[in-house]
This record gives sequence, C-alpha cells and structure tokens, in this order.
Amino acid sequence: MTVSVFLSNKSIQVAIGNGSKSRIKVNSFFSDDMPEGTLLNGTVINEKTLEDTIRGTWMKHGIKAKNVNLVINSPNLVARRIEMPLMKGSKCDNYVTNEADEKDIARFNDPIIGWYPVSKKQKTQIVVSETSEKEFIETYVRIFENVGIKLNSIHGGINLAVNMLQAQIGQATAVYMIIDGMTLTTMLFAKGNYYNNLSTRIYAQPGTPEFPSEIRNAVSSIRQFAKTQQIDDEITDIYISGLSSLEMQSLESGLAELSMGDSIKAASCPSNVSLGRGREKFGDFIFAFAGLFDNDDGLTLTEGLKKSSEKYANKVNLIKLAIPYIISIVVLSVISVSLFAMLQEKQKKLSKLEKYNNSDEVLEAAAKYEDMMTSIEMYGQAQGSADLLEAFIESYPTPDSSVNTAIVDAAKEKDVEVEFDSYSADTGILSLIATGADVEKINLFIASLMELDILQNVDYTGYTQNESDGTWSINVVCTLAEGN
Repeated sequence: MTVSVFLSNKSIQVAIGNGSKSRIKVNSFFSDDMPEGTLLNGTVINEKTLEDTIRGTWMKHGIKAKNVNLVINSPNLVARRIEMPLMKGSKCDNYVTNEADEKDIARFNDPIIGWYPVSKKQKTQIVVSETSEKEFIETYVRIFENVGIKLNSIHGGINLAVNMLQAQIGQATAVYMIIDGMTLTTMLFAKGNYYNNLSTRIYAQPGTPEFPSEIRNAVSSIRQFAKTQQIDDEITDIYISGLSSLEMQSLESGLAELSMGDSIKAASCPSNVSLGRGREKFGDFIFAFAGLFDNDDGLTLTEGLKKSSEKYANKVNLIKLAIPYIISIVVLSVISVSLFAMLQEKQKKLSKLEKYNNSDEVLEAAAKYEDMMTSIEMYGQAQGSADLLEAFIESYPTPDSSVNTAIVDAAKEKDVEVEFDSYSADTGILSLIATGADVEKINLFIASLMELDILQNVDYTGYTQNESDGTWSINVVCTLAEGN
C-alpha cells in the first residue's frame, strides 16, 4: 500500500492505493484545510502548525501508514526533463549531476539533485532531474519525522502529473490546465509529447465574470510559446481541472461571450487510474494521485540528502584523522622561525614609522586634513539636507516614514532588497519591488509583511529572474491599514 501526500497553501491532500510505473489503483482519498500562514508556495512558514496539521489528518482519518511519498509545487524545487544514454547506478547519478542546468544550480547555496526515469528507448531514456536546496528538503524530512512519519520521496507535482495525464492526451496536441488555489498551471502537449508548462497567479475567483478572461489569457500565452517553439499543430483540446460543475458551466458561458471558440472540457479520470467512487473529483486530486506511481528507480531527493550527509560525515572523519599531523607541522614551523630576528625586524619598522609620523611635513598635512574634513562634513550635511528635501518634493505624496522603516527592516531580516515604486495617498496603496538571490527568503519577507499591523492587505505577482545577476524579483502591492 502506498500513501501519497500533497501539500499546498490551502490544503493537505492524502491518497492511498497501489501503484506501478504505468498504472495506479486508488482505494481512498481525502482533503483537509491547511491553516492560513502555514505554507507559502511550498516554503514552510510555521513548522509547528504544519506538524499539528499532519498529525491531525492522520488521527482524523485513522491512517496507520508511517511511510509516505510527498508531493509539492514550489519554486524552491526545480525540475526539468533531459534525454540521456541508457545507464545504471552511480553512472546515471553522475550524468544527471553533470547535465544539471548551471542557472538552476546557481540558485542554491547547497543543492541536492535527484532524478527518476520517465520513458526508455533502444539506446536512450528520458529522465526528470530535480534540484533543491538541502535545507529545504531537510525541513520537510524533519517535520514528518517529528510526527513519526518517514518520507520515502519528495517530488515536484507537475512532472508527476504529466506522466499520469499523457494517457488521456494520447497523440493529440492539447493544453491541460490545473487550478490549485490561486495558482494556474498550464501544460502544453504536441502530438502526445510534453513540451513545457507555465504557472501563473490568478486573481479572479472561479465562477466570477472576470475568471474567463484569465483562462483566455493563459491559453493565449501557451499558444505564443508554441509558436516560438515552431509547433505548427493546431491545439484541438483544452482540459481544465479543479472546478466544480457550476464553475465549469460559468467558465464555458464566459468564454463564449469572449468569442473564444476553443473546445474547453472538464478533466476526467484517465485510463491508467483505477478509481471507484468519486471519479468526478479526479481533477481536484491530480497531484496527490500522481504521487502513487512508482518512481523509485532513480535517485530521490531524500536519498540524495542522505548521500550528502554521508559525504559530509566522511569528510569530517578525514579531517579528525589529519588534525594531529596538522598540529605537528604547525608546531615545527613555529619553532623553526627565529624569534630574535622577528623582534629585530619589527623594531626597525616601528622606528621608521615613529620618525615619519613626527616629521614636520606629516604634522602639517594632518592639520590641513582635519580642517578639510570639517569643511567637507559641513558641506555634506547641507547637501544631504538639500537632497532629502528634493526627494520629498519629487516623491510627494509618500507614506509615513514609519511605514517605510517597517518594510525596510522586514526586508533586511530576510536578506531582501526593496525598491518603492509608487504610493497613492487617496487609496493608501503602496507598490514596491522585492529582489533577492533566494526565492525562499522573498517568500519569508512577504510573510513578514502580512504580519505587520500597519498593512491591511499584501498581494504579489509571479516571480521573474534577472538575467544580469541571477536574482529573483516580485512585484508587491500593499494596502495601508486605517490610521497609517
């Protein structure tokens, strides 16, 4: 029996069943709410709350399993598909590590790399390579261990879902859309082959008049990507999951009004998934179901974490063995140096410095330097006052300085830089850009903003990577609370 757990900002989903590499049978599945502020895009904000949530789900549903497969969607877990020669064992591990994208590796201070096979040909195979920060993986391992559960694996949900959904796509050129809370993932298949996915944030709730426009924009974006990849086949089907029947009807009506003639259809259970009751809920549990498939042939991130720890332990042991020899070499080197010669040399240098410092030329230059620094300090204060006045005039209206200070302090705590973009005194809306080398720290900075009493609401858009230095940026819109 296999247990798969999918964690998102809004819920914890559990699927229990049996799985092979090509088929799964789902025996039971269920979902519980995730307390607000526990997770943000896969980054753990509150470990204690997450532990209590997992423990509560296990008790509520009477789950006995102590080994699970964890599925998450997070920018802190980067996955890509690579084609490589057929090989086994450590040779395959080394090949995947050498083929890892330098940009992906550069994002992490201490990267862990894993992989699992997708398909095999006569001489080559397609594998999914996954890269994440060591601390990111350790956090989830620690949380589940505190609950008494061992993680067999940690995988990104999108590529797992692709493998499951290809049975439904067949040889068609189609788009598959998955709605998970406020995140919309759009996948492109051309003649049955998976090409890429785009993840965007949606602002309109399903069922509202604005929602169809967001779906239309997402379809337009994936069509534009197809053109850049010179995919000439016409997209014949668009599947969408994560909507109720009423929300689906509302979407179809809205798209018709927008003159979008594409064939939109609700996601249905594919042929490689055996599901008794609740087949209509398949689209809501795609990522949890995908975690039931057998992906143990490669090197999971949890196994990569264990190997990394073993390498570190071996390195520490080697250092311990070398310490006595290092100490002996240092002692012999110190003894070999003539202390008398060192003292004589230092005395000569000290005499030269004293003679130089007491010379008339140096004393006169020092007096002039002090006078000059006094003048510069006065001019600097005057110029600083003028610059500050100019800044206030050109940026009016501005929020209260205490608001700026609170935001800047929150950014400094997470090693994030902020650039204030605009402020409207009429609406109390403050726009800024947050930039950092680590996506996880930007997420923690946003979480800190949400806790500030001076802010009534905090919203943000998708991440963009700056090609010049590899940092990540996100647009943040803050609404000041009344009285600020």
